[in-house]
Amino acid sequence: MTSTALVTTAAHAAGLAPLTKLRLTVVQFVASTGDYRRWDALGGEIEVGPDLTVIVPTLGAIDVAGLDEEQLGTEIARRLKAKLGLIDAPDATIQVVEYPPVYVVGSVSSPGQFAFRPGMTVIQALALAGGETRVEGATSLTGTIRLEADLNGINSDILRATARLARLNSEYARERQIAFPAELDEKDPRIAQIMEQERRIFTARINGYERQQSGLTQLSELLGAQIGALEQKAQAIEDQTTRAQQQVDSLTKLVASGSATVSRLNDAQRVLSDLRSDKFDNLIAAMSARESMSNTQRELAKLEDDRQANASVELQTEQAGLERLLLNQDATARLLRQSVEFDQSSKLASTMKVTLSYSIVRQQDSKPVVLDADEASPLLPGDLVKVTMQLEGSGARAAAASLMGSEPS
Repeated sequence: MTSTALVTTAAHAAGLAPLTKLRLTVVQFVASTGDYRRWDALGGEIEVGPDLTVIVPTLGAIDVAGLDEEQLGTEIARRLKAKLGLIDAPDATIQVVEYPPVYVVGSVSSPGQFAFRPGMTVIQALALAGGETRVEGATSLTGTIRLEADLNGINSDILRATARLARLNSEYARERQIAFPAELDEKDPRIAQIMEQERRIFTARINGYERQQSGLTQLSELLGAQIGALEQKAQAIEDQTTRAQQQVDSLTKLVASGSATVSRLNDAQRVLSDLRSDKFDNLIAAMSARESMSNTQRELAKLEDDRQANASVELQTEQAGLERLLLNQDATARLLRQSVEFDQSSKLASTMKVTLSYSIVRQQDSKPVVLDADEASPLLPGDLVKVTMQLEGSGARAAAASLMGSEPS
């Protein structure tokens, strides 16, 4: 249908569309005072319902089918005069506050609903929707380059994660060197550098562990020697204490018989007391050394346990990270393939002739009617504009299918 035919259709469809928001103002001229009195109780905002009726206070529902704003105002004034028994009809004014929106769908950049303005045409609605879908530049070379860079970065991260996993497995198994998998080709300078870095880390961690282990072992041996010396000292003190006790016993008998002096007995008793004190101090020192040796043995065991536990946790974390990288690698590779194919289709489509066709879906007698249109066709509130793109030229079918994200049948 041509735009002229649509003008005729619009004329036949003239009237207030459903969901149109209106403002009703009612005033009456008072002859005795020469002023206008406003009836605020009857005025205010009203809305056209889906059944093409409006609800007016006092009057109830009024059918507005085929009426414009002026005709509806006249009808309200007439009904108020009859309802209220007035000599003269009041002045009732209808003003449109908001029209129902128009809708644009199909091959446009930003489909959706847009505010209607009187006199709006199809081309104006198309402009509000951002224009037709662009064939040229639908996907940019920059996006493809970015995907390629992302994929290269993911591949590099996978190589590093694989090398780290090999190192952690070797640490967990307490091996003396890393067993790298066959896919790490050391002939590649970049991979060789990664493997050398992991060897250095492996050696540094092994050396650090062995230094701690050696320090604790030496401390344990030193404490063992100290305990042995204290045991020998304890035996010597025990022998001296036995002899001192015998001397005290002998002197006690001599003093009783008058053969020895009391001062000599006191000296012997003092020596015996000092020996007993030394024996007690030596016992405390031996107990302290044994406690330190026990702590050292526990530190050695804890060092080994921590080494295994840390290697196990790092191994699990690195394995999970590698699995995520492999998933990202697969997804990015797919996106890159699609991007390259889309670029090729876009270049092909850009050489073709692009035409647009339009149609309008309009409610008539509560039923949707599809009307052919062109850019100059006028719109009514609530219209739906459908824009269809057509490509002409060799390969148009494949290009269109690729741009739409589907395979040509």
